[in-house]
Amino acid sequence: MNNYFVILAAGKGKRFSKIKPKQFFEYKNREIIEHSILKSVESKLFKKIIIVTKNLNKFKNKEYSKFIKVINGGKERSDSSLLALKYLKKFKPKNVLIHDAARPNFSITLINKLLKSLNKFDGVIPVLKTTSSIKILK
Repeated sequence: MNNYFVILAAGKGKRFSKIKPKQFFEYKNREIIEHSILKSVESKLFKKIIIVTKNLNKFKNKEYSKFIKVINGGKERSDSSLLALKYLKKFKPKNVLIHDAARPNFSITLINKLLKSLNKFDGVIPVLKTTSSIKILK
């Protein structure tokens, strides 16, 4: 198992228009980001979880701290993604999953499907099939 899970959490949540970033608000008795951290740890599918953030000391002394590595985030999401990939390069990962910290409602089943798909393809992205009940009036 040489899979890594990157959680992007350096964003300010400008569109959220609150004092603190969305990923640090409480949701179901935990900060939003913690749901993603705990699911990725519980899945036991990753060698390490990398958190990319501007708040480097935030995750010390948590019950999951031995499973994570915290690195400094960039100015933009793309910068943070690149910093994570550069950090991980030395570990020669088989797979890297990149996740937005403010999106906690994914399943371990989804992670398994993504990893399985990566056995066939160089890159994958999850999508949801939409249904439209909108009728266009002429």
